[in-house]
Amino acid sequence: MENVFKYFNGFFKGLTGLIMTVLGLGVAAEVLFGSGAIFGMTVIDNVMGVIGDLGGAGFGGLVGLCVLFSLLTAK
Repeated sequence: MENVFKYFNGFFKGLTGLIMTVLGLGVAAEVLFGSGAIFGMTVIDNVMGVIGDLGGAGFGGLVGLCVLFSLLTAK
C-alpha cells in the first residue's frame, strides 16, 4: 500500500511540475508575442482572474491561497 501512495505522490508531483512549466511558457509567450499567443488564450488574464477571485473571497480565499501555496512548494 505504501508503494501505491509513493507512486501517486510522484505522479502528481510530476503533473504539477508540468502544469507549472506550461503556465510559465504561456506567460512568457504572451509577454513576447501579445495576447492570445497560445491557442488564442490570454494566460495572464486568466491567472489574474483566479487571483482576483481568491482575493475577493475574504478569509476563505486566504485559506485557499495558503493551501495552494503549500501544495506547490511541498517537497
